[in-house]
Amino acid sequence: MKFTLDWLREFVDLPTDDPERISAAFESLGHEVEGWERVETRFSDVVIGRVLEVGAHPNADKVRLTKVDVGDEVLDIICGAWNFDAGAIVPVAKPGAVLQGDFKITQRKIRGVTSNGMICSESELEVGEDADGIMVLDTDYPDAAQRLGEDFRRLLPEDDVVFDVTITPNRPDCMSVYGLARELAAYYEIAILEPQMDYPTGETATSVTILDDTACPRFVGREVRGIAVGPSPHRIRARLAAAGVRPINNVVDASNYAMIEFGHPTHAFDADRLGETVVVRHATEGELITTLDDAERSLLSGDIVVADATRPVAIAGVMGGADTEVVDETTNVLVEAAYWDPPSVLLTSRRLGLRSEASARFERGMDPEFCRFAADRVAQLLVETAGGAIAGLVDAYPAPPVPRVIDLSMDEIERVLGIRLTPGAAASLLERLGFGVAGDDPLRVDVPTRRPDVVRPVDLIEEVARLYGYDNIPARLRFGDGIGLPDRERRLRAMRSLLVGAGYHEIISFSFIGAADL
Repeated sequence: MKFTLDWLREFVDLPTDDPERISAAFESLGHEVEGWERVETRFSDVVIGRVLEVGAHPNADKVRLTKVDVGDEVLDIICGAWNFDAGAIVPVAKPGAVLQGDFKITQRKIRGVTSNGMICSESELEVGEDADGIMVLDTDYPDAAQRLGEDFRRLLPEDDVVFDVTITPNRPDCMSVYGLARELAAYYEIAILEPQMDYPTGETATSVTILDDTACPRFVGREVRGIAVGPSPHRIRARLAAAGVRPINNVVDASNYAMIEFGHPTHAFDADRLGETVVVRHATEGELITTLDDAERSLLSGDIVVADATRPVAIAGVMGGADTEVVDETTNVLVEAAYWDPPSVLLTSRRLGLRSEASARFERGMDPEFCRFAADRVAQLLVETAGGAIAGLVDAYPAPPVPRVIDLSMDEIERVLGIRLTPGAAASLLERLGFGVAGDDPLRVDVPTRRPDVVRPVDLIEEVARLYGYDNIPARLRFGDGIGLPDRERRLRAMRSLLVGAGYHEIISFSFIGAADL
């Protein structure tokens, strides 16, 4: 999983910006850091400007003449892009500026007219992939209009870093920026900025029926009306690109952004094409659906689908359907955030060959208590980036999970780790990780619904160990009766050593068959 340090800082005020120290903290917590890369700007003397006038070039049809205010002067610049008008706030490379590839900007004549610099695109500044038009800062950076003449780099995150962290399959709660920020907050014993997302329920015309609450214990739908589909702001597109996700439009990007940020996948339906009836059910054998990749797929009776009154419109947790996808003309959406049965998603996605960021999360097990927050976060982003208005909410929750409670004794911690902790010390470590703790010895520990991996006392002991610090646990030999290798194992090791010395090669294979059967 990839994410930026600037994104991480939105949730936790880290005591260090050193990527090596942050990587060491992740490693100590059990999250392998594949690597990190510093994001550096490769341009100089690019400033913030305002386009005052746009006019025709007297000798060329494909370019225009502009006058641009860069704070201390007004520059005449010829530009070939047509995606802006007078009043636009833009990045301007003045004469003397240096762009990527050591490309120097100079004063030059184009068809008899002098151009004093260049208005830049994202691609030319290496801050994005868009090369079709110049970069318009008005919506991306609202305060840019008050900063004419300033170095454009000041709008961008300073000294940002992209981390690539491997999340083990048993930790779906850490497959997000917020989840990893929560881990670092526990490690450094600092507060985490808890997200607040509590929009009113409101009325909705959509009804949801769940026919199998094992397949889908919860389905949340949040309506957002009056949106305008278009490109997302640069900040969102840049963060998605850093995370390895290709920006599409502000609706798809809002869903992907919220998934990387908070972990829970969502899907946006065109509400007008979906209709007012949503049914969560198993597919009928051989039922057909055309998915978003324009492929017609035949379903099996074990596949979970989201359907309208007559047809499947999405393969649950895997991919949406083409009949209800968001298009350029879409104005109303239903944002779905549900909990899907992990084994069902795993089997369906592998059978169909549709592996995605969403299915990778659902097959590990998401948090059903987080569904409404995920839908509301996407809705919030749509209001910010697509001009929509948050409308009604439907929340079908027929089978809320029963919180798991585990008893943990101090003797068991000592038996496994070899260290003796007081009940207070053990409780403090667990509480920093978000567990509820009561009692003395044994501790009664409430396991958050986001932690499907914690089911036994030894799982809690692992949590204690990784936050206590494996390096802080002393290494010592145990002595007493029964300690040491049994005679049979000593003979086997001697035999292996002799055979390897004689030139043989030993292989160790998986013991899927018992010795008696062999």
